[in-house]
Parts: sequence; C-alpha cells; structure tokens
Amino acid sequence: MHITHRFQPARLRTAAFALAVLGLVAGTVSAGPAQFVIVNINAAGVGFNDPTPATPVGGNPGTTLGEQRLIAFQYAASLWSTRLDSSVPIRIRAQFTPLGAGVLGSAGPVSVVRDFPNAPLSGTWYHVALANKLAGIDLLPANDDINANFSTNFNFYLGLDSNHGTLNDLVTVLLHEFAHGLGFSQNASLTTGALLAGFPDHYNSKLFDTTVNKFWPQMTSAERLASATNFGHVVWTGSYVTAGVPNVLSFGTPTVAVNSPVSIAGAYQFGTAAFGPAIGHPNVAGNVEAAVDAVEIGGTSTDGCSPFTNAGTIAGKIALVERGLCGFAQKARNATDAGALAVIIYNQAANVNAAPAAMGDDGVNGAFVTIPAVSLRRADGLAIAGQLSVGVSANIVIDLTVRAGADPLGRARLYAPFPVVGGSSISHYDTIASRNLLMEPAINPDLTHRVKAPDDLTFELLRDVGWTFPDADGDGFADDEDCNAHSITTATIVIGGIDTGVPNHLFETGCTSSDLIAALHSGAGNHGGFVSGVAHLSDGWVADGLISGREKGAIQSAAAKND
Repeated sequence: MHITHRFQPARLRTAAFALAVLGLVAGTVSAGPAQFVIVNINAAGVGFNDPTPATPVGGNPGTTLGEQRLIAFQYAASLWSTRLDSSVPIRIRAQFTPLGAGVLGSAGPVSVVRDFPNAPLSGTWYHVALANKLAGIDLLPANDDINANFSTNFNFYLGLDSNHGTLNDLVTVLLHEFAHGLGFSQNASLTTGALLAGFPDHYNSKLFDTTVNKFWPQMTSAERLASATNFGHVVWTGSYVTAGVPNVLSFGTPTVAVNSPVSIAGAYQFGTAAFGPAIGHPNVAGNVEAAVDAVEIGGTSTDGCSPFTNAGTIAGKIALVERGLCGFAQKARNATDAGALAVIIYNQAANVNAAPAAMGDDGVNGAFVTIPAVSLRRADGLAIAGQLSVGVSANIVIDLTVRAGADPLGRARLYAPFPVVGGSSISHYDTIASRNLLMEPAINPDLTHRVKAPDDLTFELLRDVGWTFPDADGDGFADDEDCNAHSITTATIVIGGIDTGVPNHLFETGCTSSDLIAALHSGAGNHGGFVSGVAHLSDGWVADGLISGREKGAIQSAAAKND
C-alpha cells in the first residue's frame, strides 16, 4: 500500500525562478509518450484568458495575450514530452497571477508518494508525477500532479524561438519550473533539517556533503541544516549527471580559498565587485594581513575607510578589511593605494547573518581600483582574522583544474549559500556553473530550450531520479534522436501534401541528410516507400521517381541546416 503526503512546496524565490503550488482543462499536449495536460484555473479575462490583443511573435501564432501564454505552455510541455516516457498523463494545474518581487514563476508537486508499486527505494518520497510513471498507474487519479504559478508582473517574451532579447523568455521559465514539479527538488526542511515525516526523498538521497562525507539521509537534522549552507561542498552523485558534466561544464572555477593554517583551510563562499579586475585577472596567491587605518567618527581601525596606516605591511599582501562606514569601492581603492595584491572585505557585526555582499561601485573610487576585490561572510572573515598571528595564506584565483559548477571529482555542485535562500537552496545547481544551467536559481539570458547535455544537465538529473526517455525500438537511444527507420516514421513534415516521414527536429539532434536518405531508401514513413531512389551527390540532391523539384528543395533546405 502506498503512502501519500499532500505537499506544500517551498517558494523558490530567486531573481527569476521559484518551487510553489499551482478548473477547466485548457489543452492537452502529446508530442511523445509523456502526455501533459494543462489545467487552466485562471478566471475569465485574466491570465490564460486575457483578451488583450497580441501580435504573433517568434513562431507563436496567438492573437491575444492569454492565447500566446497558453501556446507557450503547450510548447514547453511538448519539449519535455519528447524527453520523458510515461504511460500516465501529467496534469499541470496552472495560472498567471501576481507573485513576489523578482519571482518569475514557481512550481512543485501537488503530492509526494512513497512505498508504491515498483518504487525503486522503499521508505522514500517521490514527486507524484514520477511515482505515477514508475508505478505505471495514476496513484492519485482525483488529483493534479504539478502546481504552477507564473507572474503577471513581468513582460515575458512569448515567442517559441529563444529570440527574447532583453526580455525574460517564458518558455525557458516554464521548462525550469516544470522540472521542479517532475522531480528536481527535495523535501527536507531547511529551517530545522528534519526529513519530511522522517523519510528521505528521491532527490536528497543523492545529495552528498564532502565535508562530513555523508549522504543527506544518513545525517542528523543538525548535520543537514549545516549542510544546506555548506557552500561548494554539497554535490549530486547521480551517474547520468556526473557523466554529463565533462560535456557541459568548462574548466576554470573562480575560487577564494585559504591554504593555511589547516584549521581554517578550504574554499569560502564569496561575493564579487562591480569594480576592479575580475577574479583571475590576475590570479592572486599570498599572505593575508589586516589593514589598519585611522578611526573616523563612527568607524573603526579595521574598516579601511581612510589611508592605511600599515601600508608598508600591506604592500604585496592580501588586505583584510571589515565592512562598514564607507563604500566598498573606497576600501578597495585604499587597499590599491597601499600596494595590496587583492582585498577581502568581510561583513561587520550588523550583517552577521548576511551573505557575502555583491559590492557595487560608488561612481568615483571604483575607477582607481586595480586589484581583485572579494567579500566574505562575517564568520569566515573573523576566522581568518583570528589566525593572522600564526600566518594565513590564501588564493583568489580561477582554478583551471576544476570545472565551474563541479567539485574536484567532477560531481555537480548544488546551490548551498549562507544563509539559506528559501525555495532556492539545494533544489538548484550552483550559480557558479559555466556554462550557465537551466536549473540555477536565477535566469540567465544565454539559456536555450535544450535541456540535456551538451547544452544542459536538467534531463540528466531527472534520469538519475527515475525518469526514462521514449525508446519504442529499444535501441538505447531516445526516439527523437534516433536516425533510423523507426524515428523517421514519427514524421511531422508534410511537403506538397505528402507526409515525408521526416521529423521537424531531425537535423537538430545530430542526424544528417545521409540518415534521411537512408530512411527514405528503406521506404520508411507513412509514404510507404513512394520514393524509388534518392542520392546525395556533390552537386546537391538528385531524385528519381516521385519526389518533385519543389519537395526536393524543401527537404534539401531542411537538411542544410546541420548537415
């Protein structure tokens, strides 16, 4: 007997994305074995039903704002449909509604389920859409599976072609949020560390903390709570993601690390500056010294707000400065004037529970900063200050031996900043990743609609938690990436009124015109072998038999895209 829990998802509050709760069936999408049903719960005249006239854009033919929103939803669902295999329809209850500042959207499972038929792990929660797929039946037929809210406070780009310019691309946001509902999130409390009802889930079962060398289900609540803010040390252990990391993430991770003494050695969470050179330009390695300056009214001797009185000691060293009284750029300028190699600015007592600051320029001093500047949380700054009497050495570098977004063993890092970011921490990839990933907590303008390696690692994580891809011929390749007769029969291109048997995406997934020729020669597709012969010669396409010049040209044009 399976056990269910009505899930109240955390709100993924980010600069762009968020997890949350999302009646009238608006549309069904079935572009592959996984069928998505979009359930529109907006009232008349708003959201999906907004009658505001709209001009078709980027392949979206809708003529009202509401219609374009729904078409974008259906398109995003179709992209996931081609990737995921399930015999149970996935119901997404959705609406457009005002959300919090900076939140584009939010989504999560309506329920989580454990100990159902075919569950890979006993005593483990699964998002209901994934549980249904694994069980092969709808475990909660009266319920929807995913809740989704999207903001009416933003002017989204509603085209389907990724040409969003400076606007936020709705399809990208949808792909991100749907992934949360499909299984890209965990359920343990990040305020107490407690597992949901005392049981782990399919996601946190693959979370590993490299400091304590434990998986999350093995930890005490206190250990999980500490792990949630253990920056850079919470990694994903699933085999599909790990195999995909070398194909997606680039070598060269920005790092602020203490080398000695051993008691405080390691990589630290840091913030960057809008002024001065970026980390790694140049790499800096040196001893750390505390800056000392005159005490101004309301200031301290450690705040670096006036010229350093120990400039001779600071020269050739990394200056350690406390936040407060004056701006970051002024402190960094004083460190530059003292001959420092770099400057570390750590939070003052008033910001003891704050993350390392993102340091803005003041429009005056930043132009004079010629050294790297980074910020640290207060606890880390005090730890360094407490060891200066025995000597502290540190690096502020681009580490070319480690991929950005992975640990030294090549495992993908999860987002684990201090303090916990409600709805974002742990249930996203680390923001340090490069290339940028769809499942980081904030949107990036260079994201694509391709959700798998070599472009992304979202699909790989969903595979790690139990999703499989459509593979009707059992050859180990997803149907939409097969270059064989079976995939050609799933055609959607019609030329001159004849179904050629060629999928629209054939030349976007590694197939070539040679694959197309071979399939046409074999008589694949609904045309039942109407082609008596096709050859691909150096001067282009030559056809004998029943392909007209117009049809040949259209196929050739499609093939030329990626051949």
